[in-house]
Amino acid sequence: YKLVTSLEALEKILSRSLKTQQVAISLMIAEGNALGSELIGLALAWEGERGCHYFPLGQVSKSSPPQLSGRSAVKLLAPLLADPHVNKVIHNSKRAWINFKRLNIELSGIRFDPMLAAYVLDPGKRVQDLEAIAKEYLNKSLSSYDDLVGTGRYRRALADLPVERLLAYAGDQAVYSLQLATALEEKIKAANQTKLFRDIEIPLVRVLARMEMKGVKIDAERLKNLDRDFSARLEEMVEKIFDLAGESFNINSPQKLGLILFDKLALPLGKKTKTGYSTSMNVLTSLAPYHTLPREVLNYRSLAKLKNTYVDTLPRMVNRDTGRVHTSYNQTGTVTGRLSSSEPNLQNIPVRTEEGREIRRAFVADPGHMLISADYSQIELRILGHYSKDEALIDAFQKGEDVHLSTAAEIFEVEPHEVSAEMRRQAKTINFGIIYGMSAFRLAKDLGIPQKKGRQIIERYFDRYRGVRSYMEETPKLARKQGFVTTLLNRKRFLPDLKSRNHNVRQFAERTAINTPIQGSAADIIKLAMIRIDAELERKSLPARMIMQVHDELVFEVEASSARDVATLVQHEM
Repeated sequence: YKLVTSLEALEKILSRSLKTQQVAISLMIAEGNALGSELIGLALAWEGERGCHYFPLGQVSKSSPPQLSGRSAVKLLAPLLADPHVNKVIHNSKRAWINFKRLNIELSGIRFDPMLAAYVLDPGKRVQDLEAIAKEYLNKSLSSYDDLVGTGRYRRALADLPVERLLAYAGDQAVYSLQLATALEEKIKAANQTKLFRDIEIPLVRVLARMEMKGVKIDAERLKNLDRDFSARLEEMVEKIFDLAGESFNINSPQKLGLILFDKLALPLGKKTKTGYSTSMNVLTSLAPYHTLPREVLNYRSLAKLKNTYVDTLPRMVNRDTGRVHTSYNQTGTVTGRLSSSEPNLQNIPVRTEEGREIRRAFVADPGHMLISADYSQIELRILGHYSKDEALIDAFQKGEDVHLSTAAEIFEVEPHEVSAEMRRQAKTINFGIIYGMSAFRLAKDLGIPQKKGRQIIERYFDRYRGVRSYMEETPKLARKQGFVTTLLNRKRFLPDLKSRNHNVRQFAERTAINTPIQGSAADIIKLAMIRIDAELERKSLPARMIMQVHDELVFEVEASSARDVATLVQHEM
């Protein structure tokens, strides 16, 4: 690997590279939030004799060779990076896109990302670091990032390391990214997943990067008021719990709570573990019919979690430069293809509770702008209709009927106008529960009815939706035979546990086989919609940006004068 320390040498390398068709890029970025990270250096690797070059851009140790002027070097590199006709191979390309954008370079021509390729081939392996992917597919042992910077008290900043070590590490990352592009592309092609990789996962990188950089504005004052409200309510809950328990105790201690529930109140279902009684959410839910205390503890935990996770935390996560909160969307964080969100997680704010809705109201638009929220209606049930070819389910959707009401009328054997709100609620639980392989026991538990009644309801459901029964019976059989299930766009999930000798493990794998094609197809559809909407907003130069994705929901910030036009476009593209 060659170290490049002069602008003249950089210019010569780039002039020879003007006709290159493909280059691998590895960035050395100071630790911290991607929006505020410093680019320490980067390596470029070409196939063939031109090899790999490393360009040190940051201030490193005094004993290091001279450094390139970061600003001048980036200016020279910009045409290559922005050229859509030069294919780029980059591990974790979203992070690279964001860091180049901070330098006013729009990275174009991203063709291959080993991290996304490994994820598409087998989402269950969770091999995200380049060294893990190189070991898996090339049988090469590379140094890890921790090997480079150290751990714990011995950890050092990249800028403090000798440039030779950065050269070796960044060079390996670039060179082996290039080798992985060749190896993994063949595997993706053989698995018939080229369209999924090329048309969804790779284009989505830019969409997510732009969303992360735009961020979300929050109303700090509203959250401050919510904090006071939640704190007062938590204090009231604590007093109520102490009254019910007959004494004060540490509610957040599972051991103390277990002693109150099972030793003092002598409630049933108490199971001791090595550390004491279990007081998980499932245990407390099971105990709720026997005593008010478990239900109050559940309410307390729910509100305390919302306060700690969002009300207290979001204001501290506002970026000082942008005045907005910037989450990270992870493309490789789930086995179903769904996106996940972290730091902060904006996808777990409950929409069904008033407290959750209050938190969501703290997400606001800039002055003169509006938020538009668009979500798919019962997308997973529609996909279930497609997969199962169930005539009754398809007919209900095509006629625009309320599917939950239709299900309720059928299983409770009443006319549609006789369906009560409670019947519809139970039917909704059944409709969505079926997708997750809900048992009669679980249904009875969720609805608070005898298990026998739960079994009867499920039997009536399958009498109504025979195609769904067939899908649920045949899908695990096919999955066991081929070893995996697929989505509509051929996203695969391998399920070796279908052949497990353990009954519970095997049953869970069967439920997973039923659910994954549905949930995974929903994930593919929303990703495709995001790519199309982002392209159309840009093509039409509309003053709107996609700022959030919450599973089946997309949120946009738009100038108020263009809100109707954007809403129409979003609905059409979705």
